[in-house]
Amino acid sequence: MKTSAFRLLISFFVLALALTACGQPYTFHGTLLEPPLATSDFALVDQNGQAARLSDYSGQLVLLFFGYTDCPDACPATLAQFKQIRAELGDKADRVSFVLITVDPERYTPERLKEYLAQFDSSFIGLTGSADALQSVYREYGVSVQPAVALAHTSSVFLLDREGRVQLIYTDIPWQDTAADLRRLLDSSD
Repeated sequence: MKTSAFRLLISFFVLALALTACGQPYTFHGTLLEPPLATSDFALVDQNGQAARLSDYSGQLVLLFFGYTDCPDACPATLAQFKQIRAELGDKADRVSFVLITVDPERYTPERLKEYLAQFDSSFIGLTGSADALQSVYREYGVSVQPAVALAHTSSVFLLDREGRVQLIYTDIPWQDTAADLRRLLDSSD
């Protein structure tokens, strides 16, 4: 009889722990902006030479970062992480757009962006445009670009919600954490 009572007590304890854990709010891994930061629609050109607007991705989550194709470290590392995130999301990955906006439009044409992105995943989107159009986007996202022998640029990744607002900002976050945040946001909309 004592064994049954002990098992029952343990069962209640485990159930209480499980219920307590279920009530805990999810903690996002990036910097959460509450409320999300509204952004302006932009008009750029994608890697296929087609007009592209931020509003084209309405209804999807967007992982957005700024870089260039000859970047020796941050850009290829970010794209490699995007590839891992996309694989981790499985069939839900089609509900996320992975976007690179160039910080060096003079050298990185749509064709060059397409060739570069294909090394990682052909579904990734590369955007470029005129210097004026890009400067407007850089200002919108607080992106700093410093021309030099090797370009220096902001390495943050922005997660845009389905309305195109910046919801999270990631800086030096493991890809698994970003994938977990995306999965949480995707699951909450199912």
